[in-house]
Amino acid sequence: MKNKISIVFIITSMLFFILSSILILFLFKSSTPLPDLYNEKFETKDEFIQLVYSKTNYGYKKYNIYPSITIAQAILESNWGNSNLTQKGKNLFGIKASKDYKNKVDFPTNEFVDNKKVKVVQSFRAYDSYSESIEDYTNLLGKAKRYESLKKCKDYKEQAIALYACGYSTDPNYPQKLISIIEKYKLYEYD
Repeated sequence: MKNKISIVFIITSMLFFILSSILILFLFKSSTPLPDLYNEKFETKDEFIQLVYSKTNYGYKKYNIYPSITIAQAILESNWGNSNLTQKGKNLFGIKASKDYKNKVDFPTNEFVDNKKVKVVQSFRAYDSYSESIEDYTNLLGKAKRYESLKKCKDYKEQAIALYACGYSTDPNYPQKLISIIEKYKLYEYD
């Protein structure tokens, strides 16, 4: 009798485990597959967004850098990860390198001088991974005094305007470009 009860208990437990596992897989199945974050590869815009978003938590919690801003800047500055700078230097944010910065690459870029677009060659930081690029971006915006005002912003619109005011970009249309990207792809949902 004891053996029959033990066998029934084991079979019932196994069935419960199997059904629970199936239910969990069904509930957490995503319509958009997550990118392979270890290899940091992406094939679609959704995968690119998820890749960048997956690394924004620290910057948001510690420095109030809105995930929508981080994602929008990565999209704008790297052309969805397709720019030459991103392909060769894994630099998602167009962060420039000083003379003494060790790992850098030179690329032509557009700067605005007196509201006129001028093409110049600049040195940009190069990274070994997108994670390293996002970490450096987070530290730059979070720790540099020139970006202190970002911490006080109450939403992505204020932060887009503050980025331009702090000198992140010389493009006078930079804030509106970021806001447009955020609204087009509903990136505010990540904030």
